[in-house]
Amino acid sequence: MKIVVKIGGSVSIGEKGPDFSYFSRLLPVLEGIKRKNQLIIVIGGGKLTRAYGKSIEKFGLARNEKEEIFIKLIEANVRFLSAMLKMKPIFSLDEIRPNTSGVIGGIVPGRSTDANGAIAAKRIGADVFIKMTNVDGIYTKDPKKSSSARKLDKITFAGMKKLAVKGSPNKYGVLDRTAVQALSSAKIKTIVLDGKEPKNILKALKGSAIGTVIEG
Repeated sequence: MKIVVKIGGSVSIGEKGPDFSYFSRLLPVLEGIKRKNQLIIVIGGGKLTRAYGKSIEKFGLARNEKEEIFIKLIEANVRFLSAMLKMKPIFSLDEIRPNTSGVIGGIVPGRSTDANGAIAAKRIGADVFIKMTNVDGIYTKDPKKSSSARKLDKITFAGMKKLAVKGSPNKYGVLDRTAVQALSSAKIKTIVLDGKEPKNILKALKGSAIGTVIEG
């Protein structure tokens, strides 16, 4: 299979960098997947970029200047994960070919790591895109803000486009519009799941009912 896995920074990256306990559980899972499949891994910035962003709020930097800084911070996560898994670090979408495997993160201002992963999935013709995040799927509303929020087991890309936001650095939501558009145009099955338990990736690949499936 051709698989793209996005590891949300919200579950994997603390204010000081990669969470040792989390990656100790995640790395063996990814090692097993990459032995038998073509794999691209996408890593976010998590609390590292959020904390840094908060610390430079009052300096008056332009949005694109701040995003360039965040991209460099995420590059450290890419290099870390690449080294641990002995995979190629990818810093430009131009490097991606149909047979490419590797690790990517932030690339250019104005585009989320989710979107970079979705575009990469489209370029390799991925069979599935898995988003690991800090919630257990897609909800009708923000579950942190509304008690009437309902988790969706399945949703079409058309429906997802209505829920997705354009977003901004550190605030792109579970899956932003650019990512959804790329995945929709290539008709790539997408699964958004609770990434706090790394083995959930294996359950999703085996077809278990987990998270939210986006397709159609």
